[in-house]
Amino acid sequence: MAEHVPIIHLAPYYSAGSQSPEAQRVVRAVHAAASTWGFFIITGTKVSSQTQSSLLSSSQFFFDLPLDVKEALHVRNGGAAWRGYMPLGGEQTHGHVDWKEGLYAGPEHADNHPLAGLPLHGKNQFPDQILPDLRNQVLGYVDEVTELGKTLTDVFSLGLGLGSSELHKRFLKPEPVVLFRCFKYMPTDDNAFDKAKGNREESFGIGEHTDFGYLTILKVDSPGLQILSPSDSWVDVPFMQDSFVVNIGDMFDQLTHGRYRSRPHRVRRPAPCTPPRFSFPLFFDFAWNAEMKRLPLEHLPPLSEEEKRLAELRWSATTFREVNGSWSQYLARKVQKVFPDLCLPDFEANSGPSTRFTVVVECG
Repeated sequence: MAEHVPIIHLAPYYSAGSQSPEAQRVVRAVHAAASTWGFFIITGTKVSSQTQSSLLSSSQFFFDLPLDVKEALHVRNGGAAWRGYMPLGGEQTHGHVDWKEGLYAGPEHADNHPLAGLPLHGKNQFPDQILPDLRNQVLGYVDEVTELGKTLTDVFSLGLGLGSSELHKRFLKPEPVVLFRCFKYMPTDDNAFDKAKGNREESFGIGEHTDFGYLTILKVDSPGLQILSPSDSWVDVPFMQDSFVVNIGDMFDQLTHGRYRSRPHRVRRPAPCTPPRFSFPLFFDFAWNAEMKRLPLEHLPPLSEEEKRLAELRWSATTFREVNGSWSQYLARKVQKVFPDLCLPDFEANSGPSTRFTVVVECG
């Protein structure tokens, strides 16, 4: 029997009140999806269709710019903010080159903001003189999807039998860390990558991996994403207009004692003679100084021995040795691994970040 990614309509949660029967059906559906698939598709959000379509259009214009214009915005120029242009082949997963190029961005803060100057916080790099609308369109999209992430946090909190604001209070104050990406995946018959990098053709834009932190909220313009289902079969995620794909990250898996699952996924490249594929993941992560402590979930039915075994198996594939410390310690070590020449504070942590991803930063 074919397996299908859960599809959940979020609108009743907004319109009926979080304690209404309609909203509680949404809560139960999200909880069930997070507990089994670790992935689900949501519709009926408050992210406007205009915001979504404007972002796609502007991103297409950006990636069509001459290479030298994009290279002037290289992520290496943004330092620890880790924002700007990532060239085709500049990123790797498990040692395999990703067949995509990207634009990395995030929320912007005033110079006197408490988070200003910290790793993963800072100024974005946009070609403002050439595409003057791109900055506002990206930042507007980030703002709207960040609010969606906060709503989903309340839904998760209710699904886990906690107060609706409990996860927010524990993990998102004063504000979440938000990392945004625009990706362009090249078709399998595009040989620009081979010519530039001398690598053999790969059928995947990104190879098999799990996500690092709390939550990923993904917008795409076409199919290509595949996830490993609860029965360990690769399943295509269908494309739906005005929808988002949501998945659980490694750290949230551990914070919930393995009740919510971080599942492997990968991205196939577009078929020959088809347009490139555009993808917009927003990594909605914990607040910079949030303490990483497992949630008190003793009120829930205990996990079965098999569920515990599978959780341990998932965790063994990550580099988290222990869940203890602030989220900043995990993130800072990730940045230090990617940019070893940057002068960052001496963060100590009991665990290191995932090493599945490597960013190739060519200096000089």
